[in-house]
Amino acid sequence: MTRYSNRGGKLLGKELDSGFMEHVAATYKETGTLQKTAKVLGMAYAKVRKILITMGEYKTPYSEDIKNLHRQGYSAEEIAVKLGTTAQCVSAWLPYQRSMYNPPQKSHEAQRSENYRARIGQAQKHFVSNMYQNNNEQGETMKILNMKEKNTGEVPENESMAVGEPMRLHLRLTTEFLNDDEQRILKSYGHSSDGFSIQRDILVPSDMPLHNLHYAIQRLFGWQNSHLRAFRLPDDVYARLTNNTVRGWGELIGVLFQTVYSEYMSHERYADDDYEAGSIKTWLRRKYTGPYSYVGKYELYNEAVYEFQRFVKQLANMDVYSPFGSKDVIDKVIKKAPAITLTLQELNESIIMEGGTEDLLERLLVSSVLAPVGRKLAVSEDLNKKTVKRYYDGYGTIDEPEVEPVTDMLFYHYDYGDGWIVEITRLENCDDLYTNESLNKMDFDEARNLVMERHKPVCLHQDGVFVLDDVGGVTGFINMLQTLYESDDLEEKKEMKEWAYGFGWNTRKIGNKTLL
Repeated sequence: MTRYSNRGGKLLGKELDSGFMEHVAATYKETGTLQKTAKVLGMAYAKVRKILITMGEYKTPYSEDIKNLHRQGYSAEEIAVKLGTTAQCVSAWLPYQRSMYNPPQKSHEAQRSENYRARIGQAQKHFVSNMYQNNNEQGETMKILNMKEKNTGEVPENESMAVGEPMRLHLRLTTEFLNDDEQRILKSYGHSSDGFSIQRDILVPSDMPLHNLHYAIQRLFGWQNSHLRAFRLPDDVYARLTNNTVRGWGELIGVLFQTVYSEYMSHERYADDDYEAGSIKTWLRRKYTGPYSYVGKYELYNEAVYEFQRFVKQLANMDVYSPFGSKDVIDKVIKKAPAITLTLQELNESIIMEGGTEDLLERLLVSSVLAPVGRKLAVSEDLNKKTVKRYYDGYGTIDEPEVEPVTDMLFYHYDYGDGWIVEITRLENCDDLYTNESLNKMDFDEARNLVMERHKPVCLHQDGVFVLDDVGGVTGFINMLQTLYESDDLEEKKEMKEWAYGFGWNTRKIGNKTLL
């Protein structure tokens, strides 16, 4: 059966079937909450919400603002500019209008959420005050070989790569949509210095890939790796590199960007998320501690390019639809054309791909894609000029395209339903932390030695408390804090506290040296 489609019929997943959508709506009326509906149906929270928006069963002031702007003829990109968000976030709140590329019977988000909730269910049986006790478990010594970077010659399998000077990264979990009262709450009870964000400053090994940075970010902010995630470029950098065309994007598949994941290979996207039991903190620590040598099969250059070629071959004569929000006929086919000749906007408005087109390869070293603030950035012509050799566990020595830093900011997206976004920047020194006395030279030297000796990141500074999964993003977290600290309803306070602490949340601060 054909695996790609951009219009309804037999190829649509059950998410877009009218009978199934009615079933979702009926379940929501019974359960009363999105979370419970997602759990009962074994679906992703974000998909449940989108279906209910499509059916007219779920509304918020934010969704109504998006819907009204959409009806006025604004595109997702234009709405994003007006609301100060991203086009992808806007699309998540729009009704379904196009068919989906190869939707799985049960999404990864749903499967991972099921596993996560089972884990949390066990944790809730224990007394919550034990959640953040010091964990003295020692992980097994990792015996996998380190990545190698050489332009010529074979890489001896028993040779260790010399680790260079650690990099300082600044992580900022933030949102643009906070009113004065929300800022006050985040300052007062979330211990945020600016009332807009929760921040972390860390030192990481020079050879740390984005893949392993993901696990460190999970620990730094208090999440438990229970939802989907991706690293992405700023919109202007993405547009500059791809020229906003499918062809431009395709030329960087396997160089910077993830390939198109179809149904038979979708499980490979998060193949390293293999947690089953035990301490989640210990499991995360093993993931962000070097030596680093993991790579997903479809992040290998040849595999990634092959899958993209299959994709454009399958869509050699696809229906291209009128833009979202067009004042003309809704869902009007304006032409037929090969996918490779389209703009990215035309592609995304004619077919829905679960993975999108913006996700970065996680095998990329942080240092290879992210430049220190103020440094000159590479352009697309600077990439893929020659190959480097790296060793990956299970694959041996692999040739892959050389990458130069293309941006001075990255975005880490986590849980597309809650919409957490962490801004990541790289700095060349710690002068600002010294100036405001958040760090002293002795503590920095000790942190640097820990990174060099143990091949793992170290936290330098924390600004703000931990957050937690499934709370509803930054605004949901602020609502939780307000309930815990300002609600006059004692029963509501008690229930919220039990829920939050049962999900692993605690205000007890962990020292910088022991956080990671």
